Amino acid sequence: MQLISANIKYLPFRGYLIQSMVILSFLTCMQHVYSQDLDQKISLKVKNKSLENVIRCISRAGQLHFSYSSQSIDPDMKISCRFKDVPIREVLNEVLLKNGIEWFEIEQQIVLKPLNINAEGKAISLSGLNANYTISGFIRDKHTGEALIGANVDVRGTAFGVASNSFGFYSLTLPPGTYTIVYSFLGFQHITKEIFLKSDMDLSFELEETSLGIREVVITANNAESIPGIDMLADFSFSGRTLAQLPGFAGNVDVLKALQTLPGIRSFGDGSSLFYVRGGNNDQNLMMIDGAPIYNPSHLFGFFSVFTPDAINDIKIFKGDFPARYGGRASSVIDITAREGNMKRFGFGGNVGPYASSLTLEGPIVKDKASFIVSGRLSTLNWFNNLMDNDGSFRLYFYDINAKVNMKASGKDRFFLTFYTGKDEFNRIINSVYRTFGISWDNLAGTFRWNHVFSPKLFSNTTINLSNYSYYLFLSSNQEDYWKSSITSLTMKSDVSWYFNPKNIIRMGFSIAQHRSDPGNVYLETPADNPGLRKVSKYQSMEYVLYLSNEQKIGKKISLNYGIRLPVWQNIGPTTIYYFDVNHVVIDTHNVGKNRYYHTFFSPEIRVSASYTLCGRSSLKASYNRITQFMQLLSNATGPFTSLEVWVPAGPNVKPLKADQVTAGYFLNLLSDRLKFSAEAFYKHFMDHMDYADHTDLLYNPLIESELRFGKSWSYGLELMLQKPSGKMSGWIGYTYSRVLVQTPEVNGGNTYPASYDSPHSICFFMSYDTQKRWSFSVNWIYLTGNPITTPIGFYKYNGYSVPVYGNRNNERLPDYHRLDLSVAYRLNKPESRFRHHVMLTLYNAYGRENPFSISFNKYRDDQGKYVVPSNQNGSYELVPTMISVAGIIPSINYQFKF
Repeated sequence: MQLISANIKYLPFRGYLIQSMVILSFLTCMQHVYSQDLDQKISLKVKNKSLENVIRCISRAGQLHFSYSSQSIDPDMKISCRFKDVPIREVLNEVLLKNGIEWFEIEQQIVLKPLNINAEGKAISLSGLNANYTISGFIRDKHTGEALIGANVDVRGTAFGVASNSFGFYSLTLPPGTYTIVYSFLGFQHITKEIFLKSDMDLSFELEETSLGIREVVITANNAESIPGIDMLADFSFSGRTLAQLPGFAGNVDVLKALQTLPGIRSFGDGSSLFYVRGGNNDQNLMMIDGAPIYNPSHLFGFFSVFTPDAINDIKIFKGDFPARYGGRASSVIDITAREGNMKRFGFGGNVGPYASSLTLEGPIVKDKASFIVSGRLSTLNWFNNLMDNDGSFRLYFYDINAKVNMKASGKDRFFLTFYTGKDEFNRIINSVYRTFGISWDNLAGTFRWNHVFSPKLFSNTTINLSNYSYYLFLSSNQEDYWKSSITSLTMKSDVSWYFNPKNIIRMGFSIAQHRSDPGNVYLETPADNPGLRKVSKYQSMEYVLYLSNEQKIGKKISLNYGIRLPVWQNIGPTTIYYFDVNHVVIDTHNVGKNRYYHTFFSPEIRVSASYTLCGRSSLKASYNRITQFMQLLSNATGPFTSLEVWVPAGPNVKPLKADQVTAGYFLNLLSDRLKFSAEAFYKHFMDHMDYADHTDLLYNPLIESELRFGKSWSYGLELMLQKPSGKMSGWIGYTYSRVLVQTPEVNGGNTYPASYDSPHSICFFMSYDTQKRWSFSVNWIYLTGNPITTPIGFYKYNGYSVPVYGNRNNERLPDYHRLDLSVAYRLNKPESRFRHHVMLTLYNAYGRENPFSISFNKYRDDQGKYVVPSNQNGSYELVPTMISVAGIIPSINYQFKF
């Protein structure tokens, strides 16, 4: 046995005890140092030298011990190589493995042995074969068996790494060699695995959640240092565990409320779930749960969203860059993955509060094979209904139900079934001058998914989903007569991920979708009572999509994500096509038969994103995206409560919206990652932006397309964010400057005007403090520039009536919006207890700011019982607006529990 080692000077003998202590301390330190030696970078240049000489050079450079037998490994084997600042681990793999020698780290020595042996008992060289092998598997929660989305898989000492996808799957292809693989996920204990890679390996792991301690509120802002495999383009992502610590309403964590505290995502304000992303309208945001779109995400006029936090596993937000597999909305994608349910044991959790209460049940159907989760929520507003009207005529309520089942059919196949339904209703049933008796809306969504692993490098996900949204305006007290608009989508799609090599992940797929839209019709209990009731034509469309993209790393500093999306949109009869003249008056019609195609759009979309790592702590990112939106929302109001929603597809008279976006960003980690800073600038140009003629009539209008006008709009802005992700105190502060301008030839005299959602300045601040014992506190503050509104510039009298005179569109603004929310929680359980419960006290709008969401100049009844337009009765004829705000301070106390 030949031993080659670095020279070590021994300490002089000064006594057995002293020497033993010194040697013990030395060995302890050396064990720590040695574990780091293989990651140390060295430079080596040899040409036609013996293996023995090469090993001696590596030994001296890295202070390593080598051990091998010259009987099985030829020490005179000639080696030529050249390395500069390369980790020793990579040097060993390159020098030894390609010459048929495998190496192991055993008791602080590098032990060499032949990988393959010929008839003479010597190692066979693998040089020139360039064989690569793949490590793949799933990463899951040890206690629940659920997928850990975005878990990191790092190869220590190398630039190789990958992240698990939305189903916990990962794949990493490497040259043969000895590697140390580290599996980690935020809030979980990491696992380190030493492997010798000489064939494909299936390595699946379950990570264990760390004990309760310092909470981390991490909103991941992905940048150039993102690991391949997870969406490099996702602007923000966070898990359901992080969501539970973010701001909400009245003690209820809420997805949309949390999103609206992030830079670039602007809320409408109180009493609305509307939000706007980088200058896009509210209908330009695609919200999905397990792939099924949700067309109206609000409960209780936006104070709650339909996404129950206990049912959420992961959330990704795309607002600047869009992977090619996403499309159909011009401004953002919010992709929510629902929880799968605990495959290990049964559990439950819930939230009891004055406005809504929820309950979640989960557990295994067959342990480690199949599981379920059911989560329900119901408003608890009877006290509020009685307060508003004690005769029982006032009714306000909502509910939703989430359910999911997942089954592991084999090591390569897994099936998921997701279901969601929810409803809101607001009724006022009294005998009065009101012509309507309330409104209601409901969502229904279902998804079937099949995961299949074709090979260690090839993963597929096939999805079939159904989504329906309906909006009702009741015309009778028994709710049997109503106006209704709706949209239904049925989609089948397949996504394939090909982990080609460590530097390229190719994604491809297709989708086929059918969309049916009712723009609004009246439905009577007895239609025969009104035989002349007119009908508004319904819409039916087909959408076909192909896409291809590649996530590529070039060297250690450059990451690219580029692809193309090819959507085709076709409209189908039966319908009536109207032809209009330049004054938007009908001049001809054409009836299209059932199942006849009558209009087609084809609009290729290019997606490109690049990032560059400046150093270990900072990076740059830039991107360009083209997006086409074929389905758009018509709404007769910019505020909540009164908006009637109609979805219409692109067609002969409705042009699809096209958006080009360019972004550039800078990202910096400070103080050993204790602080994270980001700055992003963007510019978006919208072509064929949909606008409305003055005094548009959208309700029950068969000629609704004649009310539409098309122009252009553009937005630009700067977003800044500083985040402290961990510690007793964590949170972030964000600032956004943005403008949204519109120019439509037939509106506002062709002059440019600010969009109704233009808000130049936005500030968001969130901070939480956890004592790590029982108490935790949080504060959330939001500031927004007031929304633009159109106000009359005067009135004139006509036949005794006051008629308003309008000037430029959106010529004024509402007062600025700002709000402070406070919360304090007290944990009732010990940290090690499985049953977790706490009490939370919250103050929404803590200092009672009256934030108006609308302004009107409507008539009101004066002291003489006459209806008049508000004006200054004591001086010159001056307009007096009437502003409406939602509420002042809203307190709440909640009890939350989980087992």
